[in-house]
Amino acid sequence: MSSSTIRQHYYRHPLYDKMVDEWDLFNTYVDFFVFAGSVGYATIDKTTAASYDEAEYAGEGETQQEMLWMHLSNKQTYRAVAASIAYQHTNDPEALVDPKIQLEVLARYARAGVERLAREFGDSASTPRDGLISFIENQQPSGESDQGDILGNIVDSFDQSMISD
Repeated sequence: MSSSTIRQHYYRHPLYDKMVDEWDLFNTYVDFFVFAGSVGYATIDKTTAASYDEAEYAGEGETQQEMLWMHLSNKQTYRAVAASIAYQHTNDPEALVDPKIQLEVLARYARAGVERLAREFGDSASTPRDGLISFIENQQPSGESDQGDILGNIVDSFDQSMISD
């Protein structure tokens, strides 16, 4: 199967429609999917993401939509995000180059991320642009925080696995 035809079902919460169509905070569902996956990765632990059964992270009925790898593959940043999160989730170097693994892992974290974002913004009557910016800023680790820089941790982990292999 060509990597451009790889697809993954994902849970599409009604917040997708609000963030993209109603509030115009994201240009596409792909943009919001990757953002939700990043939020999920930053806010839940690996065990929780791994414990979702397929119906939870892939949705069912009206909440099930399909993400095509080709929509992520044409954006270098999205490919890097997907590969990094998949590698951190699996600790398997194969996840760095396997789009099927990357999409499944990103769908797991997007489920958690959209649920977190829905708790924060789902009931907003108007565009929560300022609230979303504050949310992102509050998720950034400060220099005095015990939480490390997520990107730095990914790089360090990758470097360590390359050294030990």
